[in-house]
Amino acid sequence: MYIDEEGVRHFTDSPMDRRYKLYWKRPYSSVYDDLIKRVAKKYGLSPALLKAIIKVESDFDAEAVSPKGALGLMQLLPSTAKEMGVKEPFSPVDNIEGGAKYLKYLLSKFHGNIPQSLAAYILGPDEAIGKDDFPPMVEEYIKKVLYYLRLYQSDF
Repeated sequence: MYIDEEGVRHFTDSPMDRRYKLYWKRPYSSVYDDLIKRVAKKYGLSPALLKAIIKVESDFDAEAVSPKGALGLMQLLPSTAKEMGVKEPFSPVDNIEGGAKYLKYLLSKFHGNIPQSLAAYILGPDEAIGKDDFPPMVEEYIKKVLYYLRLYQSDF
């Protein structure tokens, strides 16, 4: 982006003029893309959806711990991690595998309804059953994940 002499802002993704300066860098982490792709294929999931959840949950921090005790990239609670067979919650491989397995379960339980499954991902499956209206925090979470889902679809 650059601002010309008349104050007009010019944006491009293909700068041909040296006045252009980086304005916005897309939030992206290629470090886990191959792993995400492999695990998504194994569970029949969208790799962009997995990546979007990782972005929103941990911002690609494999060592992340939430105030509620959720762990790793996909922020699995210890009980969920155990249920999904995750032995090392801070291992990107184990964590993404467990998170994908859990997401597949939720998508199956909610008949492929992504917003409902995302609500269940953070509330727990029993808290999301039969609800269409969620607290603002949950609505914001769903909105963020869907935003990144659209953003990351071109990555895969």
